Amino acid sequence: MAILWSEKLSVGVKEIDDQHKKFIEIMNEMYAAINISDKQKIKELLKKLTEYAELHFATEEKYFDLFKYENSDEHKQLHKEMIVKVLEFENRYETEELNILLELLDFLENWLTDHLENQDQKYVQCFHDNGLE
Repeated sequence: MAILWSEKLSVGVKEIDDQHKKFIEIMNEMYAAINISDKQKIKELLKKLTEYAELHFATEEKYFDLFKYENSDEHKQLHKEMIVKVLEFENRYETEELNILLELLDFLENWLTDHLENQDQKYVQCFHDNGLE
């Protein structure tokens, strides 16, 4: 099932919301590739997902450091854990292929929803107080 963007996922910062939307777009491409069992596309999207997550996390973390966000270390750890988990799925895909994809998508959807609705909301005030919109 595709993930839809909603305002409850927004952090009120255009650059970051746009990146979150792109992340959801990649996940939805993954759903589509799984539905048609396009193994090559799935492999490409796993790599794209990891690379995009790293780029997005670097953007958030840049602002954490710039604004001296008080929960920076905890939030950065969550980012690292997510990357490790996705890389594990990517490695497992090499041997287990489609068997792990629904597990991966379930993990990503739960992680993304929780992260955007709960974790990312914690930095909103800090970012807005520092003029980021």
